[in-house]
Amino acid sequence: MQIIEQLKSENRLRAAAYVGPSPEVRHPRWSFHDVASNRDASLFSRLVWDAMSLIFPDGERFFIRSVRHFADQVKDPELQKDIRAFIAQEVQHGRLHEVFNSTVTAKRYNIDGFLKFMSTTAYDWLENFANAINPKFALSVTAAAEHFTATWGRTALQSERVNNIRSDDLRELILWHALEELEHKHVAFDVLRQVDDSYTLRIGGMLVTAGLMSFYITTAFLWLLAQEKEIDFAALLHDVANDVSDREGVANRFLVSFLSYLRPGYHPRDEDDSLLIEQTRERLKNSLMLSVKTA
Repeated sequence: MQIIEQLKSENRLRAAAYVGPSPEVRHPRWSFHDVASNRDASLFSRLVWDAMSLIFPDGERFFIRSVRHFADQVKDPELQKDIRAFIAQEVQHGRLHEVFNSTVTAKRYNIDGFLKFMSTTAYDWLENFANAINPKFALSVTAAAEHFTATWGRTALQSERVNNIRSDDLRELILWHALEELEHKHVAFDVLRQVDDSYTLRIGGMLVTAGLMSFYITTAFLWLLAQEKEIDFAALLHDVANDVSDREGVANRFLVSFLSYLRPGYHPRDEDDSLLIEQTRERLKNSLMLSVKTA
């Protein structure tokens, strides 16, 4: 326990010493009408993205509820400012992914059944159960989920596969969302740390998050796959194997995220993403679909 407390103390000092770029609130306006004719990804890659996009909107709203519940306990004015930006960014993420889901995914698949299943089990049942026991646990789950999405964002911003997406709207959606995940990666974690700095609480949230994210992404993937009329299973299994062996693959990045979060002295800003954030801001600043407002 003494070692854990020492690492947590060092973590506080590192976090205080490093100040990353502040989150910026943007208001994208993509229509995604160019996606259907420019969707050149493999079935596996397309379904992984579509599955993730399906779980984002309700997930973002859960994150907002979890952080907002404890916002009045935060006294640091800078963190309060970041909380407001975090909430505003997550609102936009949910909105744009719902546009994508209804404009693109729902044109090819029946998605209502999965969305109802996820909403009922994850939020009507599990979230209410967790809040009835201890609302801190929902915040711990949010902090862990934000760690996963920041890792996804970092990988996406460095990925040639994303750069090669032919649809301008889809490519910019991914770049924008990934950028903002890095900008606000510390917010839920820092709120949790101020509310309850328990290592057990933090790791409990990660264990639940890892299980639930794996379950819902896999379920969404299989839900969509079951509606495909022609499937080249050899090609699909080949892509799955490549993803497992690829350092940038979903499985590998998920495992790396999980293990790094277990370190007692961990903080989201241990990895300095300042340069990547600034480079992506510069890359997107001329987009006609983005407008930036201060929080």
